[in-house]
Amino acid sequence: MSGIQYAGEYVLKEATLITSAGVTFDLKGLILSFNIYENIFSTSLSGSFSFVDTDNIITNGPIVGQEYLYLKVGTPGLDELDFDFTNVPFVTYKVNVREDANKNTQLIQVSFTSPEIIKNTRVRVSKSYTESIDQIVTNILRDERYVNTLKPLHIEPTAGIRKVISPNLHPYNFITNLATEAVSAKDGNPFFLFYESTRGINFRSIESLFSEETKGDYSLGDFGNNKGKQPDVEKELGRIVSFQIAANNDMLSNIVSGMLGSSIIEYNIYDKSFNKSTYNYIEDFGKFPRINYSDDFYDNPVYSESFIDDKSNTIGSFTDARIHLHSVSSGANFDTHHTNPTSAYEYAPNQIKNSLLHRQAKFNEMTDGVTIKMEINGSTNISVGQTINVTIPVTGTEHDGKYDKYYTGKYLITKLRHNFDVPLKRHEITLSASKDSFSQSIPIGNNIPEGKSDLTNIIKY
Repeated sequence: MSGIQYAGEYVLKEATLITSAGVTFDLKGLILSFNIYENIFSTSLSGSFSFVDTDNIITNGPIVGQEYLYLKVGTPGLDELDFDFTNVPFVTYKVNVREDANKNTQLIQVSFTSPEIIKNTRVRVSKSYTESIDQIVTNILRDERYVNTLKPLHIEPTAGIRKVISPNLHPYNFITNLATEAVSAKDGNPFFLFYESTRGINFRSIESLFSEETKGDYSLGDFGNNKGKQPDVEKELGRIVSFQIAANNDMLSNIVSGMLGSSIIEYNIYDKSFNKSTYNYIEDFGKFPRINYSDDFYDNPVYSESFIDDKSNTIGSFTDARIHLHSVSSGANFDTHHTNPTSAYEYAPNQIKNSLLHRQAKFNEMTDGVTIKMEINGSTNISVGQTINVTIPVTGTEHDGKYDKYYTGKYLITKLRHNFDVPLKRHEITLSASKDSFSQSIPIGNNIPEGKSDLTNIIKY
């Protein structure tokens, strides 16, 4: 990476604030810090900036939370990956802090977000669509009556032609609903996300994110003392500054949420029939590719496949732990709600029985399963939705191998905060990353309790 002198270096290329009165302020020499927050479960970017006001610009603007922020920041040597919000600026929406630092100085903190989410909250979609879901999403995002975004769109093709109606919903609410019904045209997976990153707006499946190449290799450990030597920037960029395992399989929560076992009873109002579908974490684990999947690699469950009782049940055998009831109107392969005069029953039916349970389990795996939090030196080539390799050393010395065989491996970045400290000229990233499998299997054993209850020991009151 040519041009960069130290890990975390950045260049603030533009920071311009334009008020509702049309007054322009160049904040480059005033900003103390700013941050940008990304989340694959959020439909927009958000952030805040703090600056020193020595000339009463908070009043002269005035700055009231109704401004546009033109921002451009980059990592030296990665100009093509700048965070560039000069074509579509952020919108400020709140003045968080206005604090007197001394007699002639104020500290101001302002929150900002994407303009699309502001537009979204002001308009509603009341319209019917007859297209594939990915085409519907694209139309709504580009339609000048609704979101009207100019940002890059990363839309994954979906299967089937659907006839759907938006009953006066906000555009993003409608798209979020569509994500729960979307199925990938490539492999049939139902794990679609609708989110915004620093690279654009995304309507993609988790599987498509898993399939992309990793964007970085990060290690936890001692990198030695470089005092008096030229710092190894590449090595420092791959160093984990701080680390913790944030979530590690809460079994009780995962039972209640349906991650380990669930079922759906589908009532078809067309032919008056009932159909029950089930999800078993152990038996259905390999139905869709997971984060480590490749031609020469096999993923393993993050729970043991051992029997948990003397009836040969595993943790996934109890599919009635969570039950859903859903009504549909469909024939063998068509939606009976809608017909076409020239080609009857060409619309794809609702496939919720094939998607809801797996989708529910997958999203709980990504939020309440194996999750790590870490802090790294910042770079503008990192954003949510990317995968990274994380190497975690074992504790102690008497072990087979140097690295944790379960937690070392590939992770998906789910949340990320870019923190820019202007006085220190340093960019740091705090992120959360998750995985839905282990690279090695958990040994199977017999740990069924042998104790017996005393059936005569009944205490009456």
